[in-house]
Amino acid sequence: MTTKVHALSAVISTQTRFMPTFAHMLCDDIDDSKFADRMNTTINHPAFVLGHISYYAGVCIEMLGASVVFDEGEAELYRGGVECSDDAKKYPDKDSCLEHFESRCNEAAAFIESCEPDVLERSAKDTPFAERFATLGQVASFMLMGHPSFHLGQISGWRRIAGMGSAT
Repeated sequence: MTTKVHALSAVISTQTRFMPTFAHMLCDDIDDSKFADRMNTTINHPAFVLGHISYYAGVCIEMLGASVVFDEGEAELYRGGVECSDDAKKYPDKDSCLEHFESRCNEAAAFIESCEPDVLERSAKDTPFAERFATLGQVASFMLMGHPSFHLGQISGWRRIAGMGSAT
């Protein structure tokens, strides 16, 4: 383990630790009863979005070589290709979703900071991202910064459908 944080590690970990702040800005004023409601549309609701990006932060950590403890049923509910459900009972409550997202982001950021630079410089050839990214650092950058930002933007769209204003 290195005591000096690699520059890419610092960028990724700093942004990863910011993601829960961004999520709270978007979610704190959402009524708990609406948190897993698609508002009679096909948009992903906040409970699904947070679960999905929490799950993939864990997948990222695994791709980099660490072990992650996933909740029972987490993959079946949130992996790519799974449809967001209208059944709110399938999802944790708002506070639990936000806490899980923050915990997984902190876990990912701490792991990224602990990685030797060569971990992030390794080839991504054996990952699902091989055609898009050359290194595991590039994969981690996308999975912990780009991917969550994209999906948190869905919550911004959901807010408009729900009749809410922009997040503050």
